[in-house]
Amino acid sequence: MTEKLKEMQQEEKDLIFQTFDAEMALTLGLHLVEEAKLRSKAVTLDITVKGHRLFLHAMEGTHPDNEDWIRRKNNVVNHFSSSSWHTALRLRSENKTLEHDFNLPSSDYVLAGGAFPLIVEDEGLIGTITVSGLPDEEDHDLVTSGIRSFLLQQG
Repeated sequence: MTEKLKEMQQEEKDLIFQTFDAEMALTLGLHLVEEAKLRSKAVTLDITVKGHRLFLHAMEGTHPDNEDWIRRKNNVVNHFSSSSWHTALRLRSENKTLEHDFNLPSSDYVLAGGAFPLIVEDEGLIGTITVSGLPDEEDHDLVTSGIRSFLLQQG
């Protein structure tokens, strides 16, 4: 578990944008849609910057509940400043819960994979990039591998 947590910490240091704007949100969002299609997965995708949703797409076969999962995952990222899956694994390893140890209600927060911090160099955490619709680790893997390949394409 310790090795996995270190790996996730490193992801959050590596997957950083030089700049980010609405046009990039669209390009990244469409890139993530294509990544999901390549895997034959149906997900809902969200990119939110400073409380402003810049991209939302629900693929065929998803459910309206995915948007509530996104909201709750995003709240975890914004509260803990790390990915929702990283936070989930860390808190589980420490035998902590959101409600009992942090007074965060399950109606607004969820320990589930798929939300990743949108970090811009010299600005820090400005938002979230989130996938919902798959099992926790798959949501996390889709969002992180999609961000990684997008950043590599950007040069």
